[in-house]
Amino acid sequence: MDKQKAWAIGLAQLAVDYNTTPGALGAGGLIFTPPVLNPGRRAYWGKTPFFELATTGTAAVIMADERLWPQLRDWAKDAEQPHWLLEFPRMQRLAELLTPYGYRLTQTFHQYLPIRDFAPVQAPADLGLQWLEKEDIAAYYPNRDWPNALQAEENPARPDMLALLALDGDRPAAMAGASADAPEMWQIGIDVLPAYRSRGLGMLLVEGLAYEVERRGALPFYGTSLSNVHSQNIAWKCGFRPAWVMVSAKKVERRHG
Repeated sequence: MDKQKAWAIGLAQLAVDYNTTPGALGAGGLIFTPPVLNPGRRAYWGKTPFFELATTGTAAVIMADERLWPQLRDWAKDAEQPHWLLEFPRMQRLAELLTPYGYRLTQTFHQYLPIRDFAPVQAPADLGLQWLEKEDIAAYYPNRDWPNALQAEENPARPDMLALLALDGDRPAAMAGASADAPEMWQIGIDVLPAYRSRGLGMLLVEGLAYEVERRGALPFYGTSLSNVHSQNIAWKCGFRPAWVMVSAKKVERRHG
């Protein structure tokens, strides 16, 4: 899996997600599209979105309710480059724009693609490694201990497919998991328990899991939030590089009583 092939797969998936084309994304600039749940889309919320934005730096695509388009065009008009759309003052204005419709912005979510092949790993001298297949992972639901590696519960829309567990005797120490967010793209997440941090376990498990995901014919990708610097460092050290940033809006739930 070289950088060009990974980027081609990733860009094709981003186009499906945001109802556009790889060619349009590759051309750069600002793209507006109406919200559509295309077949094969990575559906993180399960509903037709009201507002979603993704930028690769050179291109930005806004998939939004068409009622928003005039306001969004005005909001974006003085951004000299697409990546400037996510500067904090502009995001504040975007939040204000969405508020009258009953929506609020979610966190910015950074996604990384691989730039190299991965390698199989060996267990550290003092720990064991255990592979968990999809049917094994079911025993961990409901999940509270591994919020990044596994989902909270079974999710057929993007199932947890595979995990690599580090064990200190019979006691879990760390886990990396992969969910099939799309048929060709599996997202990797990592959790290391506090007592076992700063020992390189995160990098070891991510490397080993990414190798196995790739071996099974899927593209491993990595996602993290803007503020999670430690997670970003793991991504870089394991051969992932930033590809795009996403932000969306969620309906504000009204409380009664």
